[in-house]
Amino acid sequence: MRAVLTALAMLVATSAPAVANCPLDLGRGLGWAVFSSQHLLAMRPDPPQIEVGEPFALLLNVCDRRNQPAQLVAIDATMPEHAHGMNYRPRLIDLGDGRYRVEGMVFHMPGRWELALDVRSGDTTERLTHDMMVQ
Repeated sequence: MRAVLTALAMLVATSAPAVANCPLDLGRGLGWAVFSSQHLLAMRPDPPQIEVGEPFALLLNVCDRRNQPAQLVAIDATMPEHAHGMNYRPRLIDLGDGRYRVEGMVFHMPGRWELALDVRSGDTTERLTHDMMVQ
């Protein structure tokens, strides 16, 4: 799995514009890259292993396709098969230059979770999503 994530990060890094100001590698060889035609987003959990019912944080770098920092407007997570979300509201901490820490994430049940991340740059706001399996 780690090799697949590393290969994905390398593919994104080589197919996207230079990302020196908005790195997709958040260290430790863990995490995910999510991208659209407008934005690039890299994230990794802290601690690295997400446990059911245990709080965790997400570290994120958010930028636009011109390699400029973008704004993380909101984040949420839902379980589509169960039609509900998290029992807690996460807290966004803006660290500057498109870097964020989201605290208070808790996946209270095992299964498929869908992260929804609202990202803004200029006049453009869009929702990026990422599915995760938690066991």
